[in-house]
Amino acid sequence: MLDYLKVENFAVVEKVEIRFSPHLNILTGETGTGKSILIGAVNHFLKKKVPESAIRGEENKLVVEAMFTEGDEEFILRREINKKRSFCYVNGSLVPFIQLKEKAENLLNIYGQNEHVFLLNPANHRIYLDEFCQNHVLLNRLAESYEHLKMLIHQLEELKRKGNKAKETLDFIEFQISEIENLKMNSGDDEVLEQRLMILSSAEEILSKAHRLVSDLSQKDDSVYNTIAENLDSMEYLRKIYPELDSLSDEMNHFYNLLPEISAALSNIIGSVDYSEDELNEVEEKLMRLNRLKSKYKMNLDQLLQKRDELKKERDLLRNMDFSIREKQEEIDNGFLEYKKINVELRNQRKKKARELSRIVEKELAKLEMTKARFLVKIEENEPDRENITDKGADNIEFYFTSNPGYEPGRIREVASGGELSRLMLVLKSILRDDVDSTYIFDEIDTGIGGKTAEFVGEKLKRISKSNQVICISHLPQIASFADCHFLVSKEFKKKQTFSYVKELSDEERVNEIGRLMVGSVVNGDVLKAAKSLVEKNR
Repeated sequence: MLDYLKVENFAVVEKVEIRFSPHLNILTGETGTGKSILIGAVNHFLKKKVPESAIRGEENKLVVEAMFTEGDEEFILRREINKKRSFCYVNGSLVPFIQLKEKAENLLNIYGQNEHVFLLNPANHRIYLDEFCQNHVLLNRLAESYEHLKMLIHQLEELKRKGNKAKETLDFIEFQISEIENLKMNSGDDEVLEQRLMILSSAEEILSKAHRLVSDLSQKDDSVYNTIAENLDSMEYLRKIYPELDSLSDEMNHFYNLLPEISAALSNIIGSVDYSEDELNEVEEKLMRLNRLKSKYKMNLDQLLQKRDELKKERDLLRNMDFSIREKQEEIDNGFLEYKKINVELRNQRKKKARELSRIVEKELAKLEMTKARFLVKIEENEPDRENITDKGADNIEFYFTSNPGYEPGRIREVASGGELSRLMLVLKSILRDDVDSTYIFDEIDTGIGGKTAEFVGEKLKRISKSNQVICISHLPQIASFADCHFLVSKEFKKKQTFSYVKELSDEERVNEIGRLMVGSVVNGDVLKAAKSLVEKNR
């Protein structure tokens, strides 16, 4: 809801501040006072480009500031525009224009001349009809079916794309599988081969060192084993005298007993070293092929083996591509059957309610001095296919209208005038009342009407304002008399310049303004009495 509006240096407006009622706000004033300009100022939150001529006289900064409420939250939007650039603010923080615009679009639900654009777009006619039909449940079901179909169709396209490249892809996958499988390795084999390569490439040195160790440790007359054996008794004698040698004596005995095991282990190594140049060449060749694939794929052996398994799965999928495509097509066919079923339900509901909406709109238009007007909701039935399905259905919906007897209704965008569009919009909004806590702005809604019709328009506006904020520019007393808050827009000439002012009217001032609207000139006692009666009746 728009609570507060401040405009500075915009056209004939030097500075204006308005606090709006949450219900029906009426702006009146003589022609040229700037009533529509005030509403146009709000559009500066939505339009990036502002002509220099919009900036008042020699002033160098146009300012539009508005405070909105949304639930318990308050938002202040501000835009400052000079002849070179503009600055945008949301709650005091400098933001890009696009961010200001997005916020304004979320906060503003303004219907006036902009609503004409909405009403001229046939895509929006479906929104009106579905709101009248209360088709929310059906639309949700259709949207779910549509999203599911979209997903299946995308999956089918992916399968077909892969199928077109299947032969080429299969050959490449088979090659990759083959070069990994030709390694003939399992997890851990690379470590075994690395150790075997080390043994084979160092066999001579291994045998030499092992033989020498066995000889020095246990085989020679002066071996370590024999030397320790000859000195064990001496160590035993000394430890009895020097207790501090106890632990060292134990270590000496332990090492003495360990030497046969060491010699046996070394002898086993000597026996296991079986050098073969052919085996060395084979191990080197295997490791060379492994290292080449590691470098090629940037993977270790375990990762290569995992890639092989994944490639096999992809190969099997490609080999079964035709089956997968047929299977996916069956899913899509079933999905289309479900979509068509819901689409028919939605179509039948729309057709049923379309006739009812047409009757109600024509009845309401007759009250607006459009007694011969005809309003039709045309539904063009389309068989759903991949080209025309949407989350709203496959059928086309468009409003047709004529205000002239003897003429067949035509597309609204082709035949309706601005005034007719305004009245159509007013009727539709009063019938649907789809939004709550929205802001409706009506400009020139009363063009070409008067008398009972004007009073009927006022009643419609009042009805809408029960659950929404309405801001209406009018020149008719019948409409102005319904206001919850009445503003007078006036102008004054000073120093060869025009200045516009806005004032919220008191009860007495309001009666005077209603009287002026009634007679357009001198307001006498009888006029004031009639004006007061009108205000009290429509309050």
